[in-house]
Amino acid sequence: MGSMTPFRRGTRGSAVVAAGHGSSVPSAPGVQDLARFGSDEPIDLPESNFPVPATLVRYTADMVVPCDGTGMVLAPGVLEVEGGRVVHVGRGPTGRPATEVRLDGVVLPGLVNVHAHTPMSLFRGSGEGLPLDRWLTEVLWPREAKLTSEDVYWGMVLGAAESLRFGVTTSCEMYFEEDAIADAVLATGGRAVVTPAILQFPDGEGGPSWAGRLEEVAEFHRRRNGDGGRIEVGFGPHAPYSVPPEVLTVIAALASDLGALVHLHAAETEAEVEQFVATHGRRVVHALADVGLLEGRLLAAHGVWLDDEEISLLAEAGAAVAHCPQSNAKLASGIAPLAGMLTAGVRVGLGTDGPASNNDLDLWKEMRLAASLARLRERDAGAVSAVAALDLATRAAGHALGRPELGSLYDGAAADFVLVDLDDPVFSPMSDPSDVVGHLVWSVQSRLVTDVWVGGRKVVAAGRCLTVDTDEARYEVGRRAARLAAD
Repeated sequence: MGSMTPFRRGTRGSAVVAAGHGSSVPSAPGVQDLARFGSDEPIDLPESNFPVPATLVRYTADMVVPCDGTGMVLAPGVLEVEGGRVVHVGRGPTGRPATEVRLDGVVLPGLVNVHAHTPMSLFRGSGEGLPLDRWLTEVLWPREAKLTSEDVYWGMVLGAAESLRFGVTTSCEMYFEEDAIADAVLATGGRAVVTPAILQFPDGEGGPSWAGRLEEVAEFHRRRNGDGGRIEVGFGPHAPYSVPPEVLTVIAALASDLGALVHLHAAETEAEVEQFVATHGRRVVHALADVGLLEGRLLAAHGVWLDDEEISLLAEAGAAVAHCPQSNAKLASGIAPLAGMLTAGVRVGLGTDGPASNNDLDLWKEMRLAASLARLRERDAGAVSAVAALDLATRAAGHALGRPELGSLYDGAAADFVLVDLDDPVFSPMSDPSDVVGHLVWSVQSRLVTDVWVGGRKVVAAGRCLTVDTDEARYEVGRRAARLAAD
C-alpha cells in the first residue's frame, strides 16, 4: 500500500468547493456516549461545523415518505427542521414561527449505503470480466499498492459527489488512507462510517504489521470519531479468510471497548466458503462467533453463501448484513438469501460495494435488483415487497449501522432528506398516494433526485452537487487512475 501518513486538510486542491473544517484533532465523544448496536437510541455525535439554519425551517411537499417501515405516505406532507435535526413530520405544520419552503415533489430520507469502497472510483471499469479472486490479485491489489493519500482523497471526493447526486447521504466505507476519506467526506458535505481497512497483501510488502495497523486504527478513532458530527469510526478487517483469527479476536475486543462497528466481508463466493471450511473446519459465521465478533456491533458484507444455521446465528446476535446485489451479480458471486435473512430477523441494508465492481454508487438500482433477485431466487412474485425494498436503502440500512437516526424521518432524526421529481412519466398513473412507494422502487431512476440536504444543509440543488467542482474532480481521478494502471 501507499503511505499511511495523514494528508493535511485543505492542501489537496480546489475541486472541493467547501472550506476546511478546523483542527485535524477534533474533540470526540467518549466511549460512554456511543449507543450500543441494537439500541433504539441514536448515537449522539456533535453537530457539524457546516452552516445550517439556526431557526426553524418548514418544508411543505406534495408528498413525504418518512420510511418508517410501514409504507406510510403523507400527501401533502410537512417536514420541520431545526439545528440539523427533524423536529416534526406530519400532514400539517406545527404552530411555531418558521421559514417556509415549498417543495414540488416527494420528500424521503437520504439513502444509506452500508457497504462501499468509494475511493475505488479510481479503478472504475478495471479488470472487466474477471472473477473475484483474479480481479483482486491481478488487477486491484497491484494498483492499490501504488496508492497515495492524495489519490484516495480525490477518489473519495468524486465518489461522494456521485453519491450525493443520487440521494445517498451516508455511506459505510472500508478502505485505506482513512484520514483522506474523512477529510473528503467532511469537505463534500455527506456523512460516513469510516472503517479503516485492515489487511496484509499476499506478498507481505508495503503494509504495517498487524499490531501497528491496529494501533493506527485505534488512534484514528481517538482523533476522528465524531468529527464534524458526520464521521463515525469503526474497524474494517477485510475478511475472515484474509485476517487471522488471533487478529480478529483483538479487533473484537478493541471494538467492544470503543463501542465501534466491525465491518468485514463474509461468505461472498462459494469457493471462498469452501476454502475457508477446508482450512478452518468451521463455516464463516461460526468462526466469527469463536473470536467474539458476534458479541459486538457486526456488519458482514455480502453473505451470499450463508446457510440457514449461520443466518439464525446472525439474527440471534443482532448482527447485520450488507446486501450488494449488483456487485454480486456482476462478479457472478451468486444470489444472497435476502428473503430468508429478512424472515429470520437479520438486520439487512443495501450496499453498492466499490465502483470498480459495480460500477456505480446508485442505490436506486440496488433496490430494484434486490427485490427482483429475491423474487427470482424464491420463485415468488410476492417476496420482498416495494415497501421492504425501499426500507433496505433507508430505515433498515440505518439500523444495520446501529444508527436509527439515519434513513428515516421522525422527531429527532438527522435532517438528511432528498427531493424526487414527481413530474415524470414514471409516476403516471398514480391513482392513490400509496402508489408512490411502488413507483419509487420499480420506476424511479437516480436522475429524478433533484435536491439533497444533509443535517439541514442543502448539498445538491436542481441536480447539481453544490460542494464539489465535479469537472476538476473528474480530471484529478482520471490522471491518477492512468498512473495507477501503468506498469
